[in-house]
Amino acid sequence: MSSKFDIAGENWKRNPSPSMSPQQKDWLTRRGSLTWHLQLMGHVTLEVLSECMVPADSDQNGCLAVPLRASLWMREVMLLVEGNPMVVAHSVTPLQDSRSIWKAMRRLHTRPLADILYFDRAVERSMLVNRLLFQGHRLYRCAMKYGRDPNLRSRLWARRSVFIRHGAPLLVTEAFLPRFWRSLYLRDREYYER
Repeated sequence: MSSKFDIAGENWKRNPSPSMSPQQKDWLTRRGSLTWHLQLMGHVTLEVLSECMVPADSDQNGCLAVPLRASLWMREVMLLVEGNPMVVAHSVTPLQDSRSIWKAMRRLHTRPLADILYFDRAVERSMLVNRLLFQGHRLYRCAMKYGRDPNLRSRLWARRSVFIRHGAPLLVTEAFLPRFWRSLYLRDREYYER
């Protein structure tokens, strides 16, 4: 993985906070496809929230090694388990790469990004980093708008990594809604009460 992509960027941490629960640490560092892992909880569907061109912000420009305000192609989605929104995610790549090396992301429709990331040997993945997202972050605003979660207040735990294919970066950021953590807690409690 090239060192020119600054995945840690603004306030992203390589290791989860010691104050996190074991479940939080596990899900924020779990490798492989998040969609596949969510299938352990039930039937997963994906809603596409937005696909459009956006300018690179001060955090994305370091991750993607592009100038500030460079044109990016963005895809925002909601992952639902048994019809309940659990995760909001967005993927961004330089606009020119979305028309060439990463053009498959424009044709996914309601299929998960995992369909093009985990079957291509040319794709490398950076380490995962994590942080709390607050109200100013685009993905937090997306969660507020589409998350349908009354317990969403001031922050969301999120993780991200960069996928590289033939030198072209694709930044994937995934934020877990409070409903996700509650669902895990209730499932574990039910298991231990048996």
